Amino acid sequence: MRTTGFTLGAAAVIAAGALILSGCSTTTGGGTATPASGSPIKVAALSGLTFFPEAPQAVKAVFDDYNKAGGFHGQPLEYTVFDDKTDPAVSATAAKDALGSGAVALVGSSSLLDCAVNHKTWEDNNIVSLQGTGVDPFCFTTPNIAPANDGPYFDTYATLYDGSETLGYKNMCAEVVPDNPAGQAAYQGAIDAWSKKTGKKLVYSDFSLVRGQASYAGNVAALKAHNCGAVVITEVGAAVTAFIGEAANQGLKIPFLVLTSCYSDQFASGISYAGDIHLPAEFSPYSDPKDKSNTDWAAVMDAHNVPKTSFAQGGYLAAKYFISILGTIKGKVTRSSFTAAAKAMKTPISNPMVGTPWLFGPGSSHQANKSAWPVEIKANTNTWNSLGPWLKGDSIGWVDTKKP
Repeated sequence: MRTTGFTLGAAAVIAAGALILSGCSTTTGGGTATPASGSPIKVAALSGLTFFPEAPQAVKAVFDDYNKAGGFHGQPLEYTVFDDKTDPAVSATAAKDALGSGAVALVGSSSLLDCAVNHKTWEDNNIVSLQGTGVDPFCFTTPNIAPANDGPYFDTYATLYDGSETLGYKNMCAEVVPDNPAGQAAYQGAIDAWSKKTGKKLVYSDFSLVRGQASYAGNVAALKAHNCGAVVITEVGAAVTAFIGEAANQGLKIPFLVLTSCYSDQFASGISYAGDIHLPAEFSPYSDPKDKSNTDWAAVMDAHNVPKTSFAQGGYLAAKYFISILGTIKGKVTRSSFTAAAKAMKTPISNPMVGTPWLFGPGSSHQANKSAWPVEIKANTNTWNSLGPWLKGDSIGWVDTKKP
């Protein structure tokens, strides 16, 4: 059983499906050895906790350590996470509650629809969101949101590029969960950009998948009928395991190319498949014991019982980026002062966990992280292997996601 570290706030659950994270912090304090006890600086997140529990858990772990080490000049960070339940109406209500909480910023938000539903709300209320896991196209195309991760559209492009250009797969097919018209257009844009760059085309693409559908038998049968040489799938976590399980039931052994949402110990241990599985990790490969870039992250996750996943990496980095910006503020920390500090950023923040430095800055869109590190699970095994090197957007021809 996973330990989430969440404490339920009953009133908030009734109001907007909110989960209150009492306490909060990170690994580098504000200069004292005494735990922070001053007036709290309030921070919020809006997440679909059914799909992305680890990102806010990782933020909380970082904030807890930060508070124990002194916080921001003695002020602790008070972190509240609102669960949007992957429902547009709940998400809009949760956004109002997040604003009403007095939060100076949103940190570690991870949702299938938060950006699409609430990006205008964040702009209208002069608050910025440092997303742990940006998903829908608006996460990467609006002025007040800057994700720590690559997002599924760069991920799809990098997966296709790695499959055709590095691994040499032919007759590639795609199984896509569009979520909504904007998401479908963004996925199609990534596929079209790959085709333009490489001169190659998919032999079959299926945009009919629905999140967590009951059966994938028909989808797999269609793949067999099109003689696919490798399959790209954009589903998340357990649903990918179910899809590949159905592929195994129907006798397939062809490679699957999955997105970084599957990069977890749980996915690897739960998979049973006679073909190779490839993935472009959005952050450095924590499963590689020779890679030391995740040492601090792993120690913090272990200390706070947070499962090791790519979502936890994104939440950790979002928290670190928040604290870095916080340190540039002179005077009182308010929503206005933090937003101004984020948009005034000129120097990107480098971290060995990512292939490209991260920047918020004044732009009308934000996709600082555009690099991925290839990893794989060999056929009939349950272990991630690091392949590398970084697939960097500028080098492989990536064009940023367009605004819907």
